[in-house]
Amino acid sequence: MRSIIEEYGNDALIDTGDVAFSFEVVDNPRDIQDGRPKRDSLKWDNHSFSIGDYHIFPHGDTNDLPEEMRLILQNHYMASGQITKKTQLLWGQGPKLYREVFDEQGNLVRQWVDDKEVWKWINSFQGEEYILKCATDVNTIQGAYTKFYQARGSRIGKNKIAKLEHISPNRARLGIPKAANNKTKSTHVIETDWDFTHINSLTEYKAYSKFDPNSPFASANSIYYSNTYSFCAEHYTVPDIYGSREWLRRSTAIPLIFKALSKNSMNIKYHIQSPADFWTARRDEIKDRCKNEKIQYQEAMFKKYKRDFLKETAKVLAGDDNSGKFWHTESVLNVKGHNVVEQGWVIKVIDQNIKDFITGHIEISDKADRVISSAFGVHGALGNVSSDGKKDSGSEQVYAFQNYIASGVDIPEMIVCKPMNYALMANFPEKDLRIGFYRATSKPLSEQTPVERMKPE
Repeated sequence: MRSIIEEYGNDALIDTGDVAFSFEVVDNPRDIQDGRPKRDSLKWDNHSFSIGDYHIFPHGDTNDLPEEMRLILQNHYMASGQITKKTQLLWGQGPKLYREVFDEQGNLVRQWVDDKEVWKWINSFQGEEYILKCATDVNTIQGAYTKFYQARGSRIGKNKIAKLEHISPNRARLGIPKAANNKTKSTHVIETDWDFTHINSLTEYKAYSKFDPNSPFASANSIYYSNTYSFCAEHYTVPDIYGSREWLRRSTAIPLIFKALSKNSMNIKYHIQSPADFWTARRDEIKDRCKNEKIQYQEAMFKKYKRDFLKETAKVLAGDDNSGKFWHTESVLNVKGHNVVEQGWVIKVIDQNIKDFITGHIEISDKADRVISSAFGVHGALGNVSSDGKKDSGSEQVYAFQNYIASGVDIPEMIVCKPMNYALMANFPEKDLRIGFYRATSKPLSEQTPVERMKPE
């Protein structure tokens, strides 16, 4: 029987007609290293990886967690949108320069500053685009890599950071020289193709010292890993959505199941049992007629009779216009040995449980949406995820937005902007400037006029 294969990324659903199963393609050879199955131990240092003269601290059990997260998130119908929403909420009206000052009431406020000299430096390396990339990484896996480039003037004592460059997490790993005495604390960042899509990934690599904020000009080029701290995690941050990966996979599979159901399944309402003796008798009748008419019998004659007979049967059983019609057949008792066997046509109605099947999977999908929204830390009213499928009211969305801005953006902003702020302190120490995201504050709904409430944020 012809097999039906439905592919979805690196996964597939196979239906042979007799059995259905799924399989996963392993792209990374490290997934089967030493014959060990992939585990979610969170003790990532149980595995040893080396490249050249450096020992690598693996990011994930098989050192491929960023790539694993990328595949899961990009295949999911909601996850990428949630990350985009978080980035938009964090971004506000974009990065701006400011100083922190205390007002007359003693409140700490940001005094926004437009410094042409600093912005000229930021724009020289497309600094806003760099910050946006870091914001996406931080909102996805709670960490981002930044490469610091020193200006050529540092050779003659004119120290300055020339530019910052975003490094994709799937190209950077923390490491330490094999000859180092302290094997527990990373000192370098090794950049290469950790997806192993290029043959020479193990030899074509670059090792950079970790950027030291206390000695910003110590190395010509260095890399800084800006991340939040995860409890008892030694080197890397465990992503907030790490524990929701199976929910992401399951909810991703549901549309694939529905697609296969609608494309390949048969909506069978009746099951008809017909006795073999009935068809044997019909075949014999056709043979006798051919003999009497002196024509050669062909098996195609019987097959045509059988198809026409079943078409007439289908006309009786199908269609609303056939309501009230019935089909009558007779049963025959045949004696076979000591047994009496009843032979006749039997029509059985098959229960249609497709609705229950679909409803069950939709409930799983809705539960997964709420779990994922919680894992991303975005209120359902902001992520368009509600328990009853209805759109949340405008006031609920506004309050959810205000609560998120008040409590959900400060730490991510600190992580995203930390490398840039280190560079500002190194290049412009006398200006006492920092960079952060500007967001226009809004009055409570009770203090807004109807016209103000209609204005977008």
